[in-house]
Amino acid sequence: MISRLHISAILLIAAGVWGVALILAGVAVTADWLRPFSVVVGVLVLVLSIADKWLWRFRWLRPWLFNMPDLNGTWKVVLHPTAPEPLPDEVIAYMVIRQTFSTVSLRLFTAESDSETLSARVVRCDDGTCNLAAVYRNTPRLQVRERSPLHHGAILLHVQGDPPESLAGQYWTDRSSQGEIVLSARSSTLAHSFDQATRLTAAEEERPA
Repeated sequence: MISRLHISAILLIAAGVWGVALILAGVAVTADWLRPFSVVVGVLVLVLSIADKWLWRFRWLRPWLFNMPDLNGTWKVVLHPTAPEPLPDEVIAYMVIRQTFSTVSLRLFTAESDSETLSARVVRCDDGTCNLAAVYRNTPRLQVRERSPLHHGAILLHVQGDPPESLAGQYWTDRSSQGEIVLSARSSTLAHSFDQATRLTAAEEERPA
């Protein structure tokens, strides 16, 4: 989100241009005009903070004002590793997406490890669709570190549906593994563990369509 310093700088430039225009038009400009400056900055910071955290999620404000898909929640994940080494055909995991209008972070839970994003961004394509791109760090549990060391990777997901119903794409890691990934069965609750995420998404899958 734009910072208070940036807002102040923009307003100062706008006030300066406005003042020069008024002077050139023959209007008397005094220093009193700048007295409400700090109040205006404070109000704008508050409004932008509220918009960044909450307002952008209202459906009636999208896409004409906030052109961003809402991905918040806990998603069930199916991983299909395609690397040459012996791997299971399918791995069940869960991804927690925390998102504001200006930021997004991902946390992936598997039975053996957690992954957290180092950088993530929702990218809007020329055709109006969106991709979610991220670089992450995977931290396996201590008991599996010998065969599954800490590693880094990248992920690219295509957002499907409006509102989003699923995400699908690919992942790559620095230990030469890769695979396909599909997210579905979203719960609005943000899980804090593999077990909690399992319960949340199971409840969503059991709901009647």
